[in-house]
Amino acid sequence: MSRRLLALGAATLTTLGLAAWPAQAAEADGLNAAFAGAAEEFDVPRDLLVAVGHGETHLDGHAGKPSQDNGYGVMHLVSNPKRQTLELAAELTGEPVAELKADRAANVRGGAAVLRSLADDAGMSGADRDDLAAWLPVVEDYSGAADDSVAAMYAGTVYDLLRAGLQTRTPDGELVGVPAHPGLPAPAAREDVSAQGMDYPDSRWIPAHSGNYANGRSAAIDQIVVHVTQGSYAGTISWFQNPASGVSAHYVVKSSNGEVTQMVRDGDTAYHARSANPRTLGIEHEGFVDNPSWFTDSMYRSSAALSRWLADRHGIPKNRQGIVGHNEVPGNDHTDPGPHWNWDYYLDLVNGGSSSSGVYTGSSTDFNGDGMDDIVTFTHGPLDDVYVALSSGSGFSGTSVKWHDRFALSGETPLTGDFNGDGMDDIVTFTHGSLADVYVALSNGSSFGPGVKWHDYFSLNGEVPSVGDVNGDGLDDIVTFTRNAAADVYVALSNGTSFGPGVKWHDFFGIAGEYPGVADVNGDGRDDIVVFTRGTLADVYVALSTGTGFGGSAKWHDWFAVGGEQPRVGDFNGDGMADIATFTTNAAADVYVAMSNGSGFTGTEQKWNDFFGLAGEFPYTGDFDGDGLDDIVTFTHNDLADVYTARSNGTGFLGGAKWHDYFGLPGETSF
Repeated sequence: MSRRLLALGAATLTTLGLAAWPAQAAEADGLNAAFAGAAEEFDVPRDLLVAVGHGETHLDGHAGKPSQDNGYGVMHLVSNPKRQTLELAAELTGEPVAELKADRAANVRGGAAVLRSLADDAGMSGADRDDLAAWLPVVEDYSGAADDSVAAMYAGTVYDLLRAGLQTRTPDGELVGVPAHPGLPAPAAREDVSAQGMDYPDSRWIPAHSGNYANGRSAAIDQIVVHVTQGSYAGTISWFQNPASGVSAHYVVKSSNGEVTQMVRDGDTAYHARSANPRTLGIEHEGFVDNPSWFTDSMYRSSAALSRWLADRHGIPKNRQGIVGHNEVPGNDHTDPGPHWNWDYYLDLVNGGSSSSGVYTGSSTDFNGDGMDDIVTFTHGPLDDVYVALSSGSGFSGTSVKWHDRFALSGETPLTGDFNGDGMDDIVTFTHGSLADVYVALSNGSSFGPGVKWHDYFSLNGEVPSVGDVNGDGLDDIVTFTRNAAADVYVALSNGTSFGPGVKWHDFFGIAGEYPGVADVNGDGRDDIVVFTRGTLADVYVALSTGTGFGGSAKWHDWFAVGGEQPRVGDFNGDGMADIATFTTNAAADVYVAMSNGSGFTGTEQKWNDFFGLAGEFPYTGDFDGDGLDDIVTFTHNDLADVYTARSNGTGFLGGAKWHDYFGLPGETSF
C-alpha cells in the first residue's frame, strides 16, 4: 500500500456517517473523553489513538499553532503540498478546518476519522478493527511517509509505546494512560533503516531529497546549530525527504531513546540556518519548543555525544561560541531550541559531564522529618509544579502530592536541604541568568511555603550550585563551583532566614567538565567538597572544610567513575563518613562503591549491585528506609516514569524494587 498521504478526493467514510459524540464526551473537554468518544464513533481502538497522538505531539495541541510541516493539533493533521489529512478530516467529520486546528476534541475526532478511512481503504473488517496488531499497516499509512523505511520507523514509535504502556500528564495536568500490550508486533525491519550514517558511525543513514541541500561547501565548518523540529522524529525525516519542503539538516535526534539519523553529509550544505548554511552543521531534535517533555536525558546524552564527535572532527570549540541555538544565528527568525533547552547541562555533557539537569552528587530529601528520605520532582515548563512522594520505608506514597505550584522555572536549578534547621528538608532554586537570585521554600511537613528570595546574586550562568552544612551549625548552606579557568568555589552561609554574602572558600577546585559535590567525608560534622575528574584518569579529589574555608585539595582515589559514568556520594555503611558510588548506566548497569576511611576512599572499588540505573535513567542516593544507611534510587524518566530503590545492607545494595510507578516524567528534574 502506498505511504503517500491521501489527497482530498480520496474515498470517504461511507459506512461511518457523521454520528454524534457520545453524551459523556459532549459534557467534558478533557482528552480522555475525546479519545473515548472518537474511538466509539469511528470504531478505532482508543489506545491506538492515544499512542498515535503521543507519538506525534505528546498530546499537546500547541494552541492551534502549526508544526514544521504544517500539521495541527494533538493528532497532527497536516496540510501541505504532499499531504492533506487536515482537509480530509474536515470532509469526513464536517468539522470546520479552524476547529480541527485549534479544538482538541475536534482534532482527535479528525484523527480518528482519517485512521478509519485508511482502514476502510485497506479493506479492514469490523473484527479486524478490534485487533491492535491489524492496525500496523494503517499506522504506517497515517505517517504520510513516501519512504517505506520511514513509515516503519513511525509505526515503530507507536507500537513500542503500545507494547510498553503509557502513563503521562498533558500540558494542562490531565492524566492519560495506556495499558501495556506486550504481544503486539513490531514493524518489519527495512534494510535501509539500519544503514550506518555516512559520517557519524552511531547513526542511521536516510538521505534528504537532493533538492533540499547543496553538494559541497563554500566555507569552512566552524559552528554547530541546535534546532528543535516542531514535529515528530519520523515526520521530520519525511519532511526533509519531501521536495516541497526546501529544508534539511545534517542530523535528526529522537526524543525517547536518542536515536540519530543522518540525512546530509557533513561535507554538503544543508538548508537549515539561511546565510550560515555554508559554515554550519545542523542537528534537529524531535519535539516542540514550548513542551519540555520532549527533552529527555537520552536525547541530551545522544546529541551531546554527536556534538562532541563533530566538534573534535571539525575543530569546533565545545562552548557557546562553537555550539549555538538556531535563534542565535544572525538573519534567522526562529526561536528554537527555546527556553526549555538546558544549555548548561548540554554543554557539560558535550565536555564529558553527565549531570542531570544541573543536579550533581546529592542533597537530602526528608521533607517531613521522619528520618526517611522522600522523593521530589520539579515539572518546570508552564506549570512549574513541585510534587513529593513520601517514603513509608518500603515504598513511596502511592499518589504523588503537589507541595508547591510555582517554583523552579525552566532553566533554573532546584536542590534541597534543611536551611532553617528544623529537621525537615526544604527546597531551593538558583535562577542563574543576569539576576542570579536564590529562592527558598520552607517545608512544614506536608507542603512547601511561599518562595522567598534568600540571596540576590549567587551561582551565575555556567556555575554548578550545591547544598551542604559546611560550617557544622545544623543549617544547610549553599555552595557554587564556577568551573571556569579560575575554578573558584564560593559559599553563602545560612542564618535560618537567609543566606549571607558569597565568600570564596577555595580558589582552584572543580574545573570545567569535572563533576563536583558536597558531603561530610571525614565525619567531623562539616560538609566537604568532592570532585570527580572522570574521563581516562578518573581521579577523585577532596578539600576538607575548616568551618571558614576549604583546605588544600588532595587525591582520595585514582580510578573511580570512569568515562561518562555517574558518580554520587552517600554514607552507605552508616559510619558517619560519606562514601562514593558510581553508576555505569550502560547495558551492564553496574554500581560500584568505594568507602571513606576519613582520609581517603578505599583503594579498590567494590561492585555493590550488578543491574541498577540503566542508560537514560537518573540514579540518586538517600536513606529511604531510615536505618542510617544510604540507599540508591533511580528514576526511569520515560513514559512509565517508574522509580526503583535498592537498599543498602552495609556491604552491598539489595535487588532493585519498584517503589513508585508514576513519578518524574521526561523533562522534569527529580531526586
